[in-house]
Amino acid sequence: MYQKSILLTQDRRLEQFIKVLMRTKKKELETDLPLLYDLNALRSDIQKCCNTLHLRGEFGSFIKNFGFPYMIVMDYIIDFGLSKGVDPDMRKLLRTFLIAFTILANGKGFDSATSNIVLIIEKKYLRTVLEFVRDPALLLEQIKTQDARVNAIIESFAQDSDRVKGFFNLSYIFRPDEGNYNKEMENLERIIDASDNLLKKKELKKGSSAVSEMITEDVEPARVICRATIDRIIKNGGVHEISDDEREQYKEKDITLIGAITVKTIKTVNDRIVETFKAMNKINPFKKDERIFINIPDISLIDGSFASSMGSFLNSELGLYKGVSLNMGKNNSMKVKDSPGYIGIKDYIIKNL
Repeated sequence: MYQKSILLTQDRRLEQFIKVLMRTKKKELETDLPLLYDLNALRSDIQKCCNTLHLRGEFGSFIKNFGFPYMIVMDYIIDFGLSKGVDPDMRKLLRTFLIAFTILANGKGFDSATSNIVLIIEKKYLRTVLEFVRDPALLLEQIKTQDARVNAIIESFAQDSDRVKGFFNLSYIFRPDEGNYNKEMENLERIIDASDNLLKKKELKKGSSAVSEMITEDVEPARVICRATIDRIIKNGGVHEISDDEREQYKEKDITLIGAITVKTIKTVNDRIVETFKAMNKINPFKKDERIFINIPDISLIDGSFASSMGSFLNSELGLYKGVSLNMGKNNSMKVKDSPGYIGIKDYIIKNL
């Protein structure tokens, strides 16, 4: 958590000043995922796709590998050359990050985390941005997506203003005019110092009860099994000849997770699910509107991170498949129902609740 920062700005000179400051403060910037550091690459991708699907994918990869970014420093307004219907206020990038963070906030794995976002603004936007800094819930209330499940998560979260304030740490610097970059770098340095102090205080206050809800022991990640056809079965992405017992045990094109799906194994499990879909594409592809059941029986182990992590994964990695459903055992269903991240996956769950 908080290992790397993300910087996205159109102002190349300001970008260089910020990079120097980050090095001085020993804060590492993301340089491996192009859509998280190269605004030209991001603009080209968004113009081509008219959406932020690939950006969300790279941000999901970032979260899996590093946890939350220490800080996102980004332009408040970015013209991606999209129509007014697609991006009416030129805040598409900001909305994308806010939605992603909100989904993550609704799970025990990240509910006590902090999302540090520094907006680079023109002075004419100061009054509006100040309102958002004071009450980030006002910004969330303006967000609507085409996904009813995501909208439900955002609306529920925005209703708890205090919780939103505790999660989102919004601040701003001005886009320098007349070459006055040093003043804004001083402001950004103060923001970094304040963020360091905030994270230290949160770490000290973190209660042992929250830790106990996570299973941090080394356990075997769940095996991901899918009977592809009458004579072939996929195990963790690999294709094998099916045995008679497996043919009887597994229904064709159902996916079953057997083992641990915990805060320490969820990345491996999710990767195995992705590999399963890739293997199925070569043998017996899933249709975009097909009912796809992911079975999670009670013999499989889940913890407090499951609802948030799985909800985020289903929305980001499997979002194109509209018929995905979770078929959970009764005990695991009850565990998920008591999780703060439950709202993010409740529409996926088909039974036992």
